[in-house]
Amino acid sequence: MLIAFTLLALQAQPLGVAPGPLPKAEAERRAAERFADLDLNEDGVVERDEVRARFDFEASAEATYQASRQAKKAAEPRPAVRAPAMDWARADAWFAAVDTDADGKVSPAELAAHLGADVEQLGIK
Repeated sequence: MLIAFTLLALQAQPLGVAPGPLPKAEAERRAAERFADLDLNEDGVVERDEVRARFDFEASAEATYQASRQAKKAAEPRPAVRAPAMDWARADAWFAAVDTDADGKVSPAELAAHLGADVEQLGIK
């Protein structure tokens, strides 16, 4: 029984990995979802401040998570959350890479083109 279970586990796909290429509609849905996550004011374009806000949110969420893990028991008070001072270099570099026409705004088409690398890595056709 243990041998059969081990063989079955070895043949199973890793968790979170699609068994094959994603359909084009699914790739487009994911790109639109990422764009909506970045377009905080919902004006149809992503600006540098929106990207910075998203990077800041991610850093703050990570700092909160790390502080919660430091508590020994759930009943004990959590240590203070010390979010790092945000260095905008990563956010600005990402924005510059995606804003291919350098107009200061990322359009849905620019983001979709940038996500092309992710799409290829996932095997999306």
